[in-house]
Amino acid sequence: MLGMDKKKADAGSFSFFLKGRDQRLDWIVLAVSCLLGYIILRVCYPYPATISDSGTYVNTAMTDIFSFYRPFGYSAFLQFIHVFSSSVHAIFIVQMILYFLASSAFAFVIKYIYPPANKIFWYILLLFFVFSPIAFYMANAIMSDLLFAVMVYFMLASFMYLFRKTSWFALGVFLLSLYFALHIRYSAMIFPVLFIVCFFMVKGKLSWVGIAGTVVVSLLFYNQVKTDMRKTTGFDQFSTGFDGWQLANNALHIIPHIDLQLDKISNPEIRSVHSFALAQKDRIAEITHNGAVPSASFMWINDQPLKQYLFAYMQHTGEPYASSWIKLGSGTYKLYGQYLMKKYPVEFMRYYYLPNAKSIFYVNSKEIIGKYTPINVKDISEWYRIPEGTDMNAKYTPYESFVAEASAASYIPIWIIIAIGSVLSVVMRKKLSWQNKEGQRVFWVIIAAGVFYYTATVFASPVSLRFWIPMNAVLFAVIYILFNRVLESRKKTGA
Repeated sequence: MLGMDKKKADAGSFSFFLKGRDQRLDWIVLAVSCLLGYIILRVCYPYPATISDSGTYVNTAMTDIFSFYRPFGYSAFLQFIHVFSSSVHAIFIVQMILYFLASSAFAFVIKYIYPPANKIFWYILLLFFVFSPIAFYMANAIMSDLLFAVMVYFMLASFMYLFRKTSWFALGVFLLSLYFALHIRYSAMIFPVLFIVCFFMVKGKLSWVGIAGTVVVSLLFYNQVKTDMRKTTGFDQFSTGFDGWQLANNALHIIPHIDLQLDKISNPEIRSVHSFALAQKDRIAEITHNGAVPSASFMWINDQPLKQYLFAYMQHTGEPYASSWIKLGSGTYKLYGQYLMKKYPVEFMRYYYLPNAKSIFYVNSKEIIGKYTPINVKDISEWYRIPEGTDMNAKYTPYESFVAEASAASYIPIWIIIAIGSVLSVVMRKKLSWQNKEGQRVFWVIIAAGVFYYTATVFASPVSLRFWIPMNAVLFAVIYILFNRVLESRKKTGA
């Protein structure tokens, strides 16, 4: 009897599930997709794509000095790879392997919780999920986007697993992936809030341990950033100023559409910044296509209001660039952005948030994906020992000519499919059932994660195509669960 019980327990375990015959084709789809993606990208783009951010990541890794622009996590990742290989191509290989592992983990947990009612439907969705041209491209870029998405996939997969099984290992994976996600992107700070709430739905003591662990990880991250800020910049604060620059950048979108005179502003700091914004009112309207297209250029381009004010501030105070950037972002720019948003909430929604929110259906900004940029930063060439005169240009440019545009447009049919699935779920609600309570909870956690990420991303920055890689897992899971319930119902009724 004990032997039979053990076999039954093994048969229901996740490790037994992964080795099962039904999962063999899944492994092939996942592995072959990633291998093909690697080969295609390697042939078309022999060297990783870069933008100015790439140089900052590498410089931070080389000097081992915290950059106030962004967390140290991705630079630490580059340092780790560099210990084993100084080849720039190692970045692509490691990022692709991590993508394969994270995609596999997410897909198999979904299948473990929701056995497919139709195998063909499952394999089609699995292929579309893992064979992501944007994910492949960003795996071959010196940027943090793919690694951040990997951590989100691991985080969601491990958390969903906790609904099905009491697993300290899964909890450990969740906390580690959350920790790394926070150190890779500041936008990950939305996740502790989300998952602390969601942990109340997890059974047993794992719930309280998970909440405590999430709080500890968040505090460790907070303390680390504060320590790095104090050590490298002299500022004893958590804020690097980046959030203030973003708030001001986003708020500037409404300048051409409001009539706010300088004499109506009592705060001298806000009034001073606003004078620079008013001086470029027509330029702001031109860049944003009169409020139709969000832009991040106001915080980066030297001849635009925020950078112009920065240079004037430096000249007036005699302070260096770094401290001026942090001070303005932590204080004046944050105040200015918040002031405009609170005073003109309708205009902010109309001319920034709503145009940016539409990017979930079609992404206007392709950035690095829309146009290939080879290695063009001195630090990168030096650290990775790329010989001078090496031809680093793309051999073929499918992304520039077709793939980026097709990927942006692909979200339109995806949302149509989700809308159809949602309607069917409502119309057939009396016939549909959840296999178990855990499955229902997992579905709503996935929805909540998608909504949190989408809302925060749209508010924080003008959205680029690379920002939606984490959403691929959410969209895949939602489509699969919605239609799998319908197919399961039809299977039971024999229709």
